[in-house]
Amino acid sequence: MNSIRRGLILISCSTGFAFAQSAYAADGTASASLDWSQLQVSVTGVDGNVPTVTFSNEYTSLSSSSHVRDEGSEYNTKSIYDWTSSITANADATTNTYASASASASTFSANAQSLGEDSSYYWDTPSASASGYRTENFTFDGPGVLTVTIPYTLNITGGEQYNYYDSTSASVSASANFYGYEDNGSFNSYSNASFSLNSYYGESPDSKSGNLVFGIFAAGPGSGSISFNMNAAMGSPSMIPEPESYAMLLAGLGLIGMIVRRRSAVSIA
Repeated sequence: MNSIRRGLILISCSTGFAFAQSAYAADGTASASLDWSQLQVSVTGVDGNVPTVTFSNEYTSLSSSSHVRDEGSEYNTKSIYDWTSSITANADATTNTYASASASASTFSANAQSLGEDSSYYWDTPSASASGYRTENFTFDGPGVLTVTIPYTLNITGGEQYNYYDSTSASVSASANFYGYEDNGSFNSYSNASFSLNSYYGESPDSKSGNLVFGIFAAGPGSGSISFNMNAAMGSPSMIPEPESYAMLLAGLGLIGMIVRRRSAVSIA
């Protein structure tokens, strides 16, 4: 009986050890992009009068980060005061886990990947993320409507549903705000649009594309700003038991099997 108990203890220990020492293996990709070459701005006036819109103070900012325990971590940012220059922010923790954000006159994209990496600690799992935003100010001599349209594309693979530590996500968003005054009064307008994918909600693998459409209504002249955001992130996928866990489990099963075999031999004799 004591031998059987020892075998059961080994099996129990191996099961607990598997969860305590499991490797959280990252395996997924995410990307988000805005097709800057197709950015469109339209203006509609009142009573046949088309308002004039003037843009200024363009700004682009990118950031990326990646991390693999005991192997490498990297974080990078880039920014510039225009929407036409080509810039890139890369973060390469390893050859399999990396992130990149890029911007130019025709592109605005974020990509993150972590494939085949693992960690024994769920709070320190492999990760990669990339993001960026663009802003611009404008003046508008309304009344009228300013509408902005830009195509987007989202893609994710990997991840696990309802698992916070094993998630891939991609998102895009945009917004516009406006403030004006006329005849001793003031008025403001705000709108936003956003789309996202997340493996936490069972959306992986998946892709989504369409248009971000947003804008403002101006009852008179004033000023405002528009902004665009993108984000791609890779978390840390499912647990894979370490070899030591398998060895302990097999040892426990082997011990119980040997005891049962001996008892069967004694009974036959």
